[in-house]
Amino acid sequence: MWEVMDNANKPKVVTRAIILVNGKVLLGKRARGRGANQFALVGGKPEGNETPEEAITREVNEELGILFKNIKPWKEEIDKKSVPGESWNVYYFYGEGEGGLNLKKDEISDVAFVDMKNISKFDIAFDHRDILSEFFDTLK
Repeated sequence: MWEVMDNANKPKVVTRAIILVNGKVLLGKRARGRGANQFALVGGKPEGNETPEEAITREVNEELGILFKNIKPWKEEIDKKSVPGESWNVYYFYGEGEGGLNLKKDEISDVAFVDMKNISKFDIAFDHRDILSEFFDTLK
């Protein structure tokens, strides 16, 4: 018997980049939407038939104007908390940024470089503070 999928409950896909620069992670200050005026991991949704890795590479370039290189998958999770009533399949990648920043100001208004010593100084959206703590723990 075929199971009918309810698209409203089907997880949506989103990607997030942990961009390392001299031991710190680059965060973007969201210019609009959920988490506006808060810092968050840069990312977005795949377009067309993009893989999550292709999507995060494109999103970093579009939003920050840099290349995301030496990319490695770090973690995948189902997020049912960030957007009430929605389920998101979140793919996290880490790597390095290359090139000069050229922000897409209607999406990212500013950037910050955080580590565990200064993370408490920033208003961070969603569960990204917890994600960053977990990531920094893996570097020890």
